[in-house]
Amino acid sequence: MYMNSFMSKLSVLIVVTFMLAAENVFAQKTATTTLTYVSADAILKKTYTKEELELLSKLELTAIYQERVAIITEVLPYLALHSKPGATLAEMSIPQTSANVAHLQKEVKNKEEYITSVNETLVDIIPYADKQNIIWSILFFEDIIKKSNYSNALPAVPSTDTTTK
Repeated sequence: MYMNSFMSKLSVLIVVTFMLAAENVFAQKTATTTLTYVSADAILKKTYTKEELELLSKLELTAIYQERVAIITEVLPYLALHSKPGATLAEMSIPQTSANVAHLQKEVKNKEEYITSVNETLVDIIPYADKQNIIWSILFFEDIIKKSNYSNALPAVPSTDTTTK
């Protein structure tokens, strides 16, 4: 009975910790005047090798997994505009009209709610996943995030011209 109570308290503590960490890391700073679709915090602070990840527990892997999901949620929808985290509307060539600002504010709010909801679910279900699948997913997400890095040159669009050989 003591062990069940301890495990229950530990689980609650872990969930609260993940939620607070995700909220602090990925929340948009609404008090600032910078208007951006992609949070300036949506960057990889550390990348991992497969060997490093294999040494971590499922709880640690879950936190890394959640962080990668949040970054992808921030960056990928806006690659066509500007993938740089923290890019302003002006840097994305979007006029700062009242309609565009309203869209942005709605999007930021929806994204925060989505990330919170996903994190709550992931805390509960990712520990059931095979550890190797979690590791593979983290490495896959990191690869996607690195490829979306705004400092890299954009890949050339393949030509549709079939007359050249």
